[in-house]
Amino acid sequence: MSMRDYVQKTRHLVTKPIDMASQGHVFVFGMREGMTRYCLTRAEPATLEEAFALALREDYVVASSYARWMPAEVPSSGPEPMEIDAIEASQHQQSSSSGRGRGGREPRALVCFRCRKSGHRAAVYRVPAPVIAHV
Repeated sequence: MSMRDYVQKTRHLVTKPIDMASQGHVFVFGMREGMTRYCLTRAEPATLEEAFALALREDYVVASSYARWMPAEVPSSGPEPMEIDAIEASQHQQSSSSGRGRGGREPRALVCFRCRKSGHRAAVYRVPAPVIAHV
């Protein structure tokens, strides 16, 4: 909620009579913690309207100090150039390197550990591997 909205909401709520000190206290401690609230607790305004004026002034000062450090980007009137060539080059490089094994080496032909033939792996056999006892 912006400071202006918060001031308006508080003005609406204080239409019911409460003493001035309580109104100021509720306004100050109902704010979000930050520089504006810190300045209000240090200033100790006497009236609620004085607290409103001080809060709006401090909020403006804090907001404008941030605006200087973070300038808004001005949109350019013309279209922005696209890096299509760079994107295509990186996609081509990725597609050519995706077929390679680890480390960028060329892939080797698959060799079965059971029958020592190329083109398939031992994992595709459905029967268990024979157990050979070495005596």
